[in-house]
Amino acid sequence: MKISKIDIHSLRNDAHFQFNTEFKDLVTKFNPQTLKVETLFNSYLPLWEREDEALKKINKSALTEKIQEADKARDETFAGMVEINKGMCHHFNKKTAEAAHRVKIVLDTYGNVAKKTLNEETSAIYNLLQDLRLEKYAADVATSNITDWADELERRNQALEGFMKERFDETAAKCDIVLKQARAEVDKVYHQITERIDALVIVEGLETYEAFIRTLNAVVAKYAVKHHKHRNNNEPEQPEEGQATN
Repeated sequence: MKISKIDIHSLRNDAHFQFNTEFKDLVTKFNPQTLKVETLFNSYLPLWEREDEALKKINKSALTEKIQEADKARDETFAGMVEINKGMCHHFNKKTAEAAHRVKIVLDTYGNVAKKTLNEETSAIYNLLQDLRLEKYAADVATSNITDWADELERRNQALEGFMKERFDETAAKCDIVLKQARAEVDKVYHQITERIDALVIVEGLETYEAFIRTLNAVVAKYAVKHHKHRNNNEPEQPEEGQATN
């Protein structure tokens, strides 16, 4: 039995910290001395605290609330546009319904962009609107009655992008750098601890470590599933700064 692998580096900021919090609590529960990782764990704890502090500072950014509100407004506009077009697919006028179906193909290609992280969603919406304004779709978009929705979505997308650019001018931008460094340091010691436990199992046998490994593997599986869902939604591999909730 070995500790399951997890691509901890590509977890989003909140998930990364939550995973490490569960790991920290688990090591504490099973006793780092019993697990023979006390020295490593003592070096891990202040790194975990540093990540916690950096994440809190980012979340407290003066612009975070504005970003969250702008993101919500953007998501609602996108959802409204999709619903309007969906309804037009059932229009009594055959030509109108056909136009809406052609637009739906474009919308379906991009999927639910509201599930993406902030920067990825901004980019996806920009590209989506560019496609909808191509000559081959412009008439269909007008027929489907979503032109105004697309224009409003562009305005709200640009507004959020503006807030994000402002945010990088704040101290939160510096905190992003600290958080990235803290994550890397936490990851390094996490891997050292798990590799040591795997080695001890080989040398000493499974008895002392079996319950710990089984429990940790369950935690790993839980976060691996969450990450897999994000990837299925075309979420980016790299953690994003700040990460206001979508």
